[in-house]
Amino acid sequence: MPDPAGVPVRLEEIERARTVIASGIRRTPLVEAPRFPGLPDVPVYLKLENLQRTGSFKLRGALNRIAQLSEAERRAGVITASAGNHAQGVAWAARAGGIPATIVMARNASPLKVMSTRDLGAEVLLIGADYEEAHEEAERRAAAGGLTYIPPFDDRFVIAGQGTIGLEIAEDLPGVRRVIAGVGGGGLLAGIAIALAARAPECEVVGVQPTGADTFRPSLAAGRIVMGGRPATFADGLATRHVGDLPFRILRELGARAYAVEEGAIARAAFLYLEVAKVVAEGAGAAPLAALLEYPELSRDGPIVLVVSGGNIDPFLLDRILFIGLSREGRLLRLQSALGDRPGRLAEFLAVAAAAQANVRHILHDRESPGLGPGEVTVELELEVRGRDHAGEVLRAYAANGFPVVPLPSGKEPTVPTGALTDRK
Repeated sequence: MPDPAGVPVRLEEIERARTVIASGIRRTPLVEAPRFPGLPDVPVYLKLENLQRTGSFKLRGALNRIAQLSEAERRAGVITASAGNHAQGVAWAARAGGIPATIVMARNASPLKVMSTRDLGAEVLLIGADYEEAHEEAERRAAAGGLTYIPPFDDRFVIAGQGTIGLEIAEDLPGVRRVIAGVGGGGLLAGIAIALAARAPECEVVGVQPTGADTFRPSLAAGRIVMGGRPATFADGLATRHVGDLPFRILRELGARAYAVEEGAIARAAFLYLEVAKVVAEGAGAAPLAALLEYPELSRDGPIVLVVSGGNIDPFLLDRILFIGLSREGRLLRLQSALGDRPGRLAEFLAVAAAAQANVRHILHDRESPGLGPGEVTVELELEVRGRDHAGEVLRAYAANGFPVVPLPSGKEPTVPTGALTDRK
């Protein structure tokens, strides 16, 4: 890693932040991950910021920034804009200090994050189509009402607070080779990069964004901040139109690398976290694993640390992610067959699946579709299977029992899973 001498935020600021926020945060565990399918035998560790108070790393930066307020600023109150995790961090820190807090969130914000922020005592205003519009409104209200704006990433105190994660990683895993984290505004990765440049100089830092909010890669390539359109991603913690100025300067100076991953890869990673590691990760927290799985060069050596930056995921979105994960892992089999419409024929058809140890998830029995003869029905089954090999066994069992079946796609997998998002413009 390059020499951090020219970086605008210093290691001393991160060390000072650790002292400032120590009583308010948890030192989250760094645990060795189980073997994820498709990865070589390289040690992978998870920095579990999903177990942080408020369920996200954002509390660290919020606490450090709010600690810098004067008495007059504390009495007047604070305001910020956020997709949800920074909102909860600011609300928690403000409540702990007895400070009034107003949070502006986009109208499409996660209902879970809106509710959690309100439960922490903050006033929540739903304004704007995305983070950028919410940010503009929050800054306008800050100027008009004499409130202090708490930036989510483009602030040295916020970056220093997030950088305490880097100190913990370096102390808990000497010899760490690579740290991968999601990038929205870049404050998390910038803080980690500063800490590791001093404490683990052989370690490289890697930032990951969804393809629907991919501005970090082009910014590094251009040598300047590149503005994107309105983000299109279910990983709302990474849904920004651009990287922050201060984080970008830091990450460019320290030689960070950037990757982008598709929505389906992030959903699969979130599913694997649940099934393999027993970890709940929201989209932003799952993106590093998605990159590790999608780009073989990232797993050529280790140890590797994946920053599970948050676990605040809406249950309805989690349900969709589970479906996509099962589909991608070959654990769902959909098939169609035309049967004679007579008593007992459907039971015979289902008995083949039962004998093959496949469980029926959904069934459609249709005798009214155009093209069917008077004595025909169409049956569609969605079956739970153990994997692609087992699915093949089920299909062969149907053929052996005289049932012509046609495999169907296991559900239409959208580019962007259902969740809080808007179309990219």
